[in-house]
Amino acid sequence: AEPLTPRELEVLALLRGPLSIKEIALQLYISYATAKRHTINIYAKLGVNQRWQAVAKAEELNILPPR
Repeated sequence: AEPLTPRELEVLALLRGPLSIKEIALQLYISYATAKRHTINIYAKLGVNQRWQAVAKAEELNILPPR
């Protein structure tokens, strides 16, 4: 599997919270389209289709620490 980039890891960590993609983009000073592209790349690399699946898979793989 292809590893996540540092920016994808930042986006993934923020996906764990209640922020929308638009809010994540604003927090990271990137465009909405760029934030959306990062989430699509994260989902593809983790083999999932939804943000909560991505967070759960990342925790399972020790990419994110468990809550």
